[in-house]
Amino acid sequence: MVKKLKGEQFYLSANDLTSGDVIYLSKDKWSTDFNKAIKIRKDDIEKYEKIAIQDENKCLIIGPFFVELTEEGQIRKLRDKIRKNGLTFKIT
Repeated sequence: MVKKLKGEQFYLSANDLTSGDVIYLSKDKWSTDFNKAIKIRKDDIEKYEKIAIQDENKCLIIGPFFVELTEEGQIRKLRDKIRKNGLTFKIT
């Protein structure tokens, strides 16, 4: 699951297997509320990777991955910004 990651902080994101919603790991559980997501230090990646694998094996989530953050704590990649905020244009 872990590829070459840049930076020192991350969020752990996945999709809810039942609803398909984008979810983030929070203190107690997975949440659709981005504001509840916990920031994960690079040193703690293995610990959280194990949690994600366990939850994927329990069929709670699918496709977990670490969202890279900038030094300022902002989401680094456009793909992840779109997952968080939704489409960047209106569908007519």
